[in-house]
Amino acid sequence: MFAVVHLLTQAAETPLPGRIFVIPGPFFPWLAPVCILAGLGLQLGALAFLWARQKKWTLALRLMCALGALAVLVGAALDRDVAMAVGQMLALAGVWLAWRRA
Repeated sequence: MFAVVHLLTQAAETPLPGRIFVIPGPFFPWLAPVCILAGLGLQLGALAFLWARQKKWTLALRLMCALGALAVLVGAALDRDVAMAVGQMLALAGVWLAWRRA
């Protein structure tokens, strides 16, 4: 929602050059970074568990990795960061292709 303050200042007879726009910020400014970091933590935890135990790529690890990717995508959408979303999708594809035989 944009508010044009220039019209209000003209009514008050206060000269103000140009226009002033008010752009509201996000409701929870900390939510996007928390989602991104939590998602990355879930994915790194799944990969660390898979690497340390030398186990198969089980359904639980796949679910953990997918939930981490979903959390990162939600955080990128909240932050309006297309580069983070594209990078996450490329990283997820790389992880799944690298570990599909494991």
